[in-house]
Amino acid sequence: MDEGLVIGYDFCKDFCRISYLDPRTGEPADHVFSDEQNPYIVQNSICRKKGSETWLIGEAAYETALFGDGYVVDKLLKLVSMDGFATFEGRRYSAEDLLTNFLRVSLKSLFDSQGTNRVAALFFSVQELSRELLDTIMRCAKRLGLERKRVHIISHTESFLFFVLSQKRELWSNLSVLYDLSGDGLNYYEMEILRGMRPNVAYARRTFLEEGFSVDILENPSGYRMADNIMTQSVERMLNRKLISSAYLSGNGMDNVQAWGTNFLKTLCSRRKVFFIENLFARGAVLAAADSLRETSAYPFSVMCEGRISVDITVEVCRNLNKVTLPLARVGGNWYESRADFDIIPDGEDTLVLKVRKLGERRPAEIGIPLNDIANRGNKKTRFGVSLAFTREDAFRVQVRDKGFGEFFPSTDAVVEKVFTVG
Repeated sequence: MDEGLVIGYDFCKDFCRISYLDPRTGEPADHVFSDEQNPYIVQNSICRKKGSETWLIGEAAYETALFGDGYVVDKLLKLVSMDGFATFEGRRYSAEDLLTNFLRVSLKSLFDSQGTNRVAALFFSVQELSRELLDTIMRCAKRLGLERKRVHIISHTESFLFFVLSQKRELWSNLSVLYDLSGDGLNYYEMEILRGMRPNVAYARRTFLEEGFSVDILENPSGYRMADNIMTQSVERMLNRKLISSAYLSGNGMDNVQAWGTNFLKTLCSRRKVFFIENLFARGAVLAAADSLRETSAYPFSVMCEGRISVDITVEVCRNLNKVTLPLARVGGNWYESRADFDIIPDGEDTLVLKVRKLGERRPAEIGIPLNDIANRGNKKTRFGVSLAFTREDAFRVQVRDKGFGEFFPSTDAVVEKVFTVG
């Protein structure tokens, strides 16, 4: 395993958490940001002190702004989704600028506590995998000098999956479930092993529960009763007749669950093993990061969840007079990182045929892209550049470009682009 810190960074709507792999125990440990009431979280707020480029985050940001010594911006992920900006003392800062500084300060807190800024792997865990957010995070990481190969982004669902798989087998031999209650709302997760496939599939899914409630109602007794009733009814509905190996609770809304969720806990704990894991997503991201550094995964499963693709995509080509199958994307790959680029020279073919096989299906579907519509110079007189990339986990884009053929047939740069869904 590479030297350096193995980091899991949980980015929620209102706050973040950071965990790291403790080299002494080989287990995830939680980074302590402060000595406040909840030392393991920091609010997604950033403040620039007046007259300087000094940046503060979390409660320190709010306090500095409160005393009139700086300018504060919060809800950074929302600002990114809106492509927003802030202006301090006549200087404009984009959402990417602010997020970069937030990451710099928060990671420095971890680096200082561990005595090193070397990073072996950094996995961000987020609720929604929008390309806009993922692109912005990756640009921020590049600005911070982090190597691209060491930085990855996964969903909360995938973090949950890796966390559960790291537990004793008896805790995931059947269904494992999670209730996460935070400013993002109430989300319910399930993880199970789909047997009978080669290899077996570890499958996780998330459901946003519309009956969820704002954590703000947990500030008074009437809110306690409402939340307890909602959660109890949810357990009765979601877990009815399901064989559960383990159940987990996470999110800042669950911090005081023993006070407000008496009936909820009684129902959930009936003949089930239940655990409260405050930093579950960050710890799961650490475990995923650690596994990425191994030559062979510690988990003998194909992983399927939010952020992973459910198809194999191939194309048949001739190489050195032999017909071969060229893999372009594989089941279980991270959609954001799945990409293929190659060149072809048609030999009697006027259509590029891709084969798309869904998980669990034997025969692939075929999709064709006419090549003569791009360039038609005759047989073996055109080279095409083909690029395939996913736009989300259930859709991919194929771009075919005329690259000409040496000095005799210059490129026209004609391009055709098609988007296919695989739902």
